[in-house]
Amino acid sequence: MKPFEELAFYDDFMFGQIMQDREICRTVLEILLGIKIDRLEYPEVQKIIAPFYTTKGVRYDVYVEGGKRVYDVEIQNATEPNIGKRTRFYQSMLDVVALMRGQNYEELKESIIIFLCRYDPFKKGIPCYTVERKCREDGSIRLNDEATLYVFNCRAYQNAQSSELKGFLKYIECGKAETDFTRRLQKMVEIKIGNEVIKNAYLSWSLAEHDAIRKGRVEGLAEGISKGEQKNKLANARNLLAMKVLTNEQIAQAVDLPLETVENLAKQL
Repeated sequence: MKPFEELAFYDDFMFGQIMQDREICRTVLEILLGIKIDRLEYPEVQKIIAPFYTTKGVRYDVYVEGGKRVYDVEIQNATEPNIGKRTRFYQSMLDVVALMRGQNYEELKESIIIFLCRYDPFKKGIPCYTVERKCREDGSIRLNDEATLYVFNCRAYQNAQSSELKGFLKYIECGKAETDFTRRLQKMVEIKIGNEVIKNAYLSWSLAEHDAIRKGRVEGLAEGISKGEQKNKLANARNLLAMKVLTNEQIAQAVDLPLETVENLAKQL
């Protein structure tokens, strides 16, 4: 757990704290996308979307709606090996929730997913990878599904097109506040760090994250042991079947497997 006093803007908790400010969130989006945003709802941080109780949900770092658009902004400090499939899942959840509200697919809002990466996910040295769906055979044919992915490579801040974007990406990558806006962000970080209420919230949040990770490790270990035990049971059953001494019923009882499983193994020999 990173000490609260050492948190930077790019750390998940602090990023959410700062991005809850609607005007800050608006300015960040305008700098990243190079557009003017007329209206923006209050941002929701760590928003969880799980359409059904039994399905896997997704937790967005910053989710915000504005006019005919919906935005998801993710801060990515560690390397994500499956960033493509992760963004695909995030996009699908946005659409599922919209359709569950009773909208037709024609009414789906334009969706913009933004990943701020403190590494180069595609190793091409490009400051912003803009990804849209288009025809492989003819690049001029675009799907026009109004779903766009922006993956920012903060390490390539020097190649950013605008001075504001360069300064913002550099602030995330190096922690150096050299523009009016990033100095404002840094001041907000310092104010948050001096707030005892926010510090206590961070401690609770960190403990919850730690417990979730620990629970996942315990469950994963238990699942691994369970799979190993099952593998051993099947191997023992095959060996006993090969000896042709015991009946299927006796083998099932001896290795603690269902009779049907033993009978299927016998057919395979």
